[in-house]
Amino acid sequence: MKQTIFFILILFSVTAQAQIKVLFDATKAETANNADWIIDADNFNLRYNPNPVIGGSEANPQRFPTPDQSTVTASTTEDYWTGGNSAWGIELVQYGYQVETLPYDGQITYNDTNNPQDLSYYDVFIVTEPNILFTQNEKTAILNFVNNGGGLFITADHDLSDRNGDGVDSVDVWNDLFQNNPVQTNPFGFLFNYNNFSETTYSIANLSGNSILHGFFGDVTALEFHGGTSINLFPSDNNTVTGLVFRQGTQESLFVSAEYGQGRVVAIGDSSPADDGTGDTHDNLYNGWYAEGNGSHRKLMLNATLWLAHENTGSLISYTQKTFKVWIKDNVLHIKNLGKHFTKIQIFNLSGQNILMQNYTDEIDISQLKSGLYFIQLQDKTGVFYTEKIIK
Repeated sequence: MKQTIFFILILFSVTAQAQIKVLFDATKAETANNADWIIDADNFNLRYNPNPVIGGSEANPQRFPTPDQSTVTASTTEDYWTGGNSAWGIELVQYGYQVETLPYDGQITYNDTNNPQDLSYYDVFIVTEPNILFTQNEKTAILNFVNNGGGLFITADHDLSDRNGDGVDSVDVWNDLFQNNPVQTNPFGFLFNYNNFSETTYSIANLSGNSILHGFFGDVTALEFHGGTSINLFPSDNNTVTGLVFRQGTQESLFVSAEYGQGRVVAIGDSSPADDGTGDTHDNLYNGWYAEGNGSHRKLMLNATLWLAHENTGSLISYTQKTFKVWIKDNVLHIKNLGKHFTKIQIFNLSGQNILMQNYTDEIDISQLKSGLYFIQLQDKTGVFYTEKIIK
């Protein structure tokens, strides 16, 4: 009986502590011209921007979407918030994540305690069709974020899609980050091509166990581009880079994934698939989220977001904020301490059975564990327990 009660406490601890946070960028003219790549803005009707360089006469999204995401229910629709990516945000909240926007005047930093929206506070960073070059400091922050376990969702668009008239488009922005950063040349192993095409493809990689193509939200069977670009892979720069969706009848990639350090990256060459058809009424809006790609677009984008958060993938299932991060690689359980002084570690199976107890260490061989769900519990020097769940 005591074991059952203890197991219930473990489940409660996981639920209370482990909420994944997703940050949508709006610092790089994501609302300029006909772009609308945000989850919510409250002043579209005003069409006013105090910084014309950022987004012209477009609205500025605020940090927290309104109405508050705590009021989102299972029946909430995408027009509850105002933005072309509102369906993406709503569905992530319905799944249990927390979402925020980095406003036009926000700062892209990593491990800057003076920035309340520092990337270290988030698990996934989504940047849809940026139209302003990243600074060298921003490039370093983004790469360090991914290297230390973060997930980066990269979206580009077709060649010459310069939304704010500053002379660069999203392909320029991303390729500049990849090739001209202070950390590593082409760290993710891919570059965007400079082309412009529209097509529907059913050419999906034959990877039955891939959780992006066959994940929690369903199977991806098609992808539809409306003025997009393709992606060129360089496995010699990063041998984890993988093409997942291709142009019909070719091996030219449209959607790719890669790992970098402890983190993950996905990239797509068109912003249309994430457009839900809601947002600024002054823009031309299209419903690619639900209506196109045989219903695969939302599946692809949501499955990929979960993969970036290391969820439902056979490795990291979630992060425990401000206590520790945990993931599996090569049958080794890795733990990253986020400030606590831990003394003991225990592992429980789904039945609540204690299958390991030892002094704290940040790497544990778990090759003897069968595949399944486990609970990792750490004890600090004051006797307080912290628990996280993981799938092997």
